[in-house]
This record gives sequence, C-alpha cells and structure tokens, in this order.
Amino acid sequence: MKTVEKKKFHLHKIISPFKISFKIKFPLLVKANNNMKFLYAALFCLLITSNLAAQDFIVKNNDDVIRGTIKGTDYFSVFISANDQQEVVLPAKDVKNFFWNGNSFLSKGFANGKNFEYRFVKVIELGTVNLYSFGGGTLMPSAKEKKVRFRPSVGIGAGTGGFGGMGVGGGISIGGGRNAAPQRSGAAAVRYFIEKPGTGPLQEVPMKAITDEDKKAIVKTVLLQKLGDQPLLKTKIETATDLNSREVVEWVQEYNKN
Repeated sequence: MKTVEKKKFHLHKIISPFKISFKIKFPLLVKANNNMKFLYAALFCLLITSNLAAQDFIVKNNDDVIRGTIKGTDYFSVFISANDQQEVVLPAKDVKNFFWNGNSFLSKGFANGKNFEYRFVKVIELGTVNLYSFGGGTLMPSAKEKKVRFRPSVGIGAGTGGFGGMGVGGGISIGGGRNAAPQRSGAAAVRYFIEKPGTGPLQEVPMKAITDEDKKAIVKTVLLQKLGDQPLLKTKIETATDLNSREVVEWVQEYNKN
C-alpha cells in the first residue's frame, strides 16, 4: 500500500505542472491573438486613411468638397470624374483650390486689361512669401474637349511690359467661347509668380531653368523687393549670376524658414 501511495503522489506531482503550464500558456495564446487582431485593424485603418489622403479632390467656393479622379486642367478650368462616376468641368472662378497627383493648386485673380479673371496656379512654396507656377503642358484630355463650353486660349507675349498691372513680363490674351473650335489649351511655357501678402499683388518672375540674360536684372529686382529685408539673402541675390528657377525656389524656402 505504501508503494501505491507513493506512485499516486508522484503521479500528482507529474500532472500538476502540466495543469499549471496549461493555465499559464493559454492566456498568452489568447493575448497573442488579440494583439494580431489589433495589428490587422490598425493596418486596415492605415490603408483606408492612405487611400483617402491620396485621392484627388476639389474645394469649391462654398466649401463643398468633390472627391474623385482629376483628369486634367488647362489652368482656367479643372476636369474631374466625381466619385469616379460623374464627369464635371469646373471653372477657376468657382473653385478655391484642388489637390491633384500630390500637388496643390489655388485659384487666383488676375487683371487682364479692363477685365478680372481667375486661373489656377500650382503651389511651389507657401509661407511669408508664396511662389507659384502657371503652365507647363498640364492640359485637359483631348477626348473630352467637346464637352467644355468655355475654351480660353493663351498667348505668351514677349517683352518686359506690365502683366495686366500685376507684375513684369508678357501678357495673357483670352480667346475662345462657345463657338470656338475645340483644341488643346493651356500654357506650354512655365511662368512663375511671387507673392508677399500685404505688399502688393502677384508679380511675375521671368526665370527659367537657365534664365535668359536679358531677364536676369528683372528677376533680381523682383526678388530684392520681396526677399531683400533679410541681409544674408539680400547679399546672395545681389551677387548671384545665374538667377535660375532652382536658386529662386531655394531662396524663397530659406526666407520662409527665418
């Protein structure tokens, strides 16, 4: 009998650790499963958020937001497939801004002779000083041309005359209308505009990747007007010889950081 009791005792000692081990390990498995569920949920939310953040959208003047896929812009209007279903063309005068392919575009007013019109500009830098570009071949898709009633044409003039009272450079002539023949419109050449709110209207900066020699003095004058109140930048601009678009973007960014 003593031998049997010892066996029972030993058996109890052998079984108990398994019971304890099972009770300890099982909650850990449950916890691991809960952690995986949380991880999956977090990843799902991240994917949804990323998808929404990457989606094109337009903000109208009344703050209504249209989401979908933007098909193109001629800088006077923007073409969007709203919710990837209904196709809509909105003129710049009815829009505050839109986001397309990772870039922001604003609707800005321009004086054109006796008229005042709106067009889109692409944001390069925003801050105390704003830098925008206009044109560059971002055009409306040709397949949808016939649906656009208002079709402006853009002419880039040479010279250093006033830009409709809004800076130096050539003028933009507006043509078209309901009876105008459908054609691809926009501005093939990139034009740059600088703005320092509170110091006057937009001014054109006639710079390029390689700025024309006869335009460098104008570029320098405009930049000194907008950025010249910072001594270090003023010295850089005064001594610069290239005055190309890359340099100007860097100077505006530097100005806005200080």
